[in-house]
Amino acid sequence: MDHSLRLISPLERAFHLKRLGGLRDIPPADLAGLALLAHEHSFARGAAVCRSGERVEEVHVVIDGRVRVRGGEHGDDSVGAGEVIGMLSLLARDDVGLDAVADTDTVTLALQADDLFSAFEEDFGILYNQIRNLATETLRLRKQIPPGTYLASEKGLSEPPAGEIDLVQRLLYLRGGGLGHANMDALMTMAQRMRTVRFEPGTELWRIGSPSGFLYYLLSGRVRCTTEDDTQFACGPGYPLGNLESQCGAPRWYDAVTETAVTTLQTDTDAFLDTIEQHFEMAMDFVAGMASGLIARRAEMRTETAAGGVA
Repeated sequence: MDHSLRLISPLERAFHLKRLGGLRDIPPADLAGLALLAHEHSFARGAAVCRSGERVEEVHVVIDGRVRVRGGEHGDDSVGAGEVIGMLSLLARDDVGLDAVADTDTVTLALQADDLFSAFEEDFGILYNQIRNLATETLRLRKQIPPGTYLASEKGLSEPPAGEIDLVQRLLYLRGGGLGHANMDALMTMAQRMRTVRFEPGTELWRIGSPSGFLYYLLSGRVRCTTEDDTQFACGPGYPLGNLESQCGAPRWYDAVTETAVTTLQTDTDAFLDTIEQHFEMAMDFVAGMASGLIARRAEMRTETAAGGVA
């Protein structure tokens, strides 16, 4: 049976909430406010913490005990003290849910989705910290990219016209690139801030260690990327080249050289962040997409590891 407790002090609750990634660096006053909204729960051994088939509506930090969690970002894992249950699934607004059962008598600190999302809406700085945290974790996994990987949109893009790509065409590319449900005013703002940039074959776009802060949304052509350890991968139409390191403020981690003629739409990261700060639903859709992508990448890596073990 799940009991609501009040045994953990507000200061201790704030300390534990720092484990939720995006809350790690927020101002103490904001963190203290969220700590007051968090609830302690106790679960007897065998009790359900989350149920599969139900959307994850709260994230749990395990204070004491262990929980067996299946699904979402966890795969099949035993989660212990100081670890988090369901953060990515909550952000992804995943309807599949998690199956989480207490392996031992367990105490958790839980924060409900509505409280977390309200904090995001009231203070973009908190939401930006979450975006940066997701980008940093995704970049960490992306740096383990297998040689020969090709990154591009599965849907494919129509061939861009010659000359400057006009506003209507930019809007069409944005809608086809995963922003089909975004607010039209937000899309218009983004499209107006983009600029058409074309490159000849063999053009160096940047080198390892170059500053980031902008991306090229590839419309046509192919870019060869080489990491510091000489791992090579390629990017094609529909891929936001340079987005991850720009979102988390890191330098470029690969050399990027065009293999063919390339057409892109260039946008600055600050301009994108300014846009989503004004359009909360678009910002949350972006966060949900990042979280879903991170869950999928973790699942891929577990499959790759299992396949390697079998071999």
